[in-house]
Parts: sequence; C-alpha cells; structure tokens
Amino acid sequence: MPRHNLFSNAEMRDMLCVYAQANFNGREAYRRYSELYPNRRQPDFKNLYDRLGETGTFRPKRNSAGRPNVITPEQEEEILVRVAENPEISARHAAAATGVGKSSICKIFHEEGLYPFHFTPVQNLLENDFAPRIEFARFCRAQINADPMFLNKILFTDEATFTRRGIFNFRNKHTWALQNPHSVHERHFQHEFKINVWCGIIDNHLLGPFELPPNLNGELYLEFLETPLPDFLDDIPLDIRQHMYFI
Repeated sequence: MPRHNLFSNAEMRDMLCVYAQANFNGREAYRRYSELYPNRRQPDFKNLYDRLGETGTFRPKRNSAGRPNVITPEQEEEILVRVAENPEISARHAAAATGVGKSSICKIFHEEGLYPFHFTPVQNLLENDFAPRIEFARFCRAQINADPMFLNKILFTDEATFTRRGIFNFRNKHTWALQNPHSVHERHFQHEFKINVWCGIIDNHLLGPFELPPNLNGELYLEFLETPLPDFLDDIPLDIRQHMYFI
C-alpha cells in the first residue's frame, strides 16, 4: 500500500468517509472507493483510521520501514545554527524548537563531532586570592614531606548558602562542542546570604551541619568558634584534637 504521507489531506478525508460508510469493512471500503475515485491510489483504510484515533493526525511520524522521517538540509542547518548560538541547548529543547525528533537531533550532533561536555564547578575567586593559595600549597607540601599523615589532622570546613535562586544541576547541564571547552560555572557563597550552613570534616569524622546566622560577620563567626564548635569536637579522639589544624 502507498504510504499515507503521499496522499493529500482531502484524499485522506475521503478515505475516512468511505471507510465509515462501509461500516469499517476493508473490502467493502476498497470497492466503494474504487468506484468513487477510480484514478486514485488505494489506501490502507484500517491503518489510516487507527492512526487518527491514536495520534490525532493522519500523518505518520515514521515511514512503513520503521525509520525516522528524512531530515531536510534546511532542518539540519537550523539545528546546527541553534547549537552554535546556544551551545548549552539540550537535545530535548532543540527537538521542541525545530519539530525534529530527539534521537535525530542526537544523531546530527554525533555526525558533526559534537559531544555533551559537563561543566566543572569552581569557586569564585578574587585577584588577591592567588598569592595566599600559593603560600598555603607550599606550606602543605612541606608539612606532608615531614609527616605523611598531615592532611588527616586538618579540620576542613566550609559554609554553603541556600537561596531561592535555584540550583545549577551539573549532572544534566552540558555544552556541545567539537573539543572539550572546559566550561566552568562560578558559584557565589559570600554574597546574598539567605541560609548559611556550616560543616566540617577531619580524618574520617564529619562535623555538623550547623546553621549560621544569615548575615555572617567576623564577630558572629568568632562566637561560633568559641561556643558551638567545641561541642562538635567532643566526639573527636584526643590525639587528633591535640595536633589538628583548622581551616
């Protein structure tokens, strides 16, 4: 049978009417349609009727061989223009914008040598942060040379700020490129505090979490170091506390 995407909308309308008049009998519909339209190609009446009920459209999304419809050069060019203008676009969003299937979008990306590289989270640093970080790295290297267990004696701490600005999903966010662009995404922790949470880790011990004041300053942080923090250290072995460093 000819594919239904070769028929006009008017022809498929007539096919459906004849099929209904024949009480949905395929042979009778074939006979009536041949009498009414002798110069037309014969359709698969049942397939046409079922598709309309299942998808709401006469047009098949795939051809009779089960392969996706052929992507035109214009569609492919539009897809590549979109990804060039916005390398962070997802295949799902590109499919919604162009009407091309997601699998076809991914195939075009692959054929063009594009791969989804994920972002690397980095801390937002200021220009005057470079020298202290170099000094600290040299200090750590000297201490490790003298004591290989030096890093186990450091109480590493950090504060995280939770706001209503949303979360950047590093797992699902990516950028399409021919080569890894090493894209980064800055995270701001020292601005626009809403809720501050402190945690620490030393050796194999996790400390916290502890909720800090929303607007943190030196005086409030000193109060945290003098009062709540010693309570967290009660569970840390004495030999670790006697030789630990605080960051």
